[in-house]
Amino acid sequence: MKKLFLLALFSVGTVSAQQQQDSTEVVSPIALKKNEVRFDVVSLITETKIHLSYERFLNKDFSVGLSAISAQSSKKKDDFESNFNRTLPEYQIIPYVRYSLSKSQVSYYYVEAFASANGGKFKTQERFVEGGNGYYQAVENTYFDIALGGAVGYKLYFSDKFAVDLFVGMGKNLLNTDESPELVPRVGGSFGYRF
Repeated sequence: MKKLFLLALFSVGTVSAQQQQDSTEVVSPIALKKNEVRFDVVSLITETKIHLSYERFLNKDFSVGLSAISAQSSKKKDDFESNFNRTLPEYQIIPYVRYSLSKSQVSYYYVEAFASANGGKFKTQERFVEGGNGYYQAVENTYFDIALGGAVGYKLYFSDKFAVDLFVGMGKNLLNTDESPELVPRVGGSFGYRF
């Protein structure tokens, strides 16, 4: 009986110690900060795009966000005006959901599903007849489309608030495939601040 009593006392003590250890688990300071804003430096340098993002962290694995992109590339505008490119993307609004593939909140890989409301200009070659003579001329119009896609990325934090976010992915436009680009790239390298 004495052995049984000591065994029961030891079991209760072990369970109590385990519960106390679980309740004092250290929470990362990053986990307490639920909001992040980012500016994409890579898109600005390589394509003259202004790309801003906001991300809200729901828990340690999931986050949701919204990105806005405005394209300002004079080279792409010149190529479009010179008829080298048929389309000229001008803007994107991108809501997204991310899932962390790592347990660490300081440095992790993630997967992303996104939608992209995108628009810009496109040109078509149209045939006109004037005075009995036919000729072709480029006609400029605007397009709007919705794309669905996915991306993968890596995020790293410094000082529990400064972020570096690298991502690459692709989406496919669904509505006006004759007018809008078929694919929408999602590539960037952002610096951010979490608060």
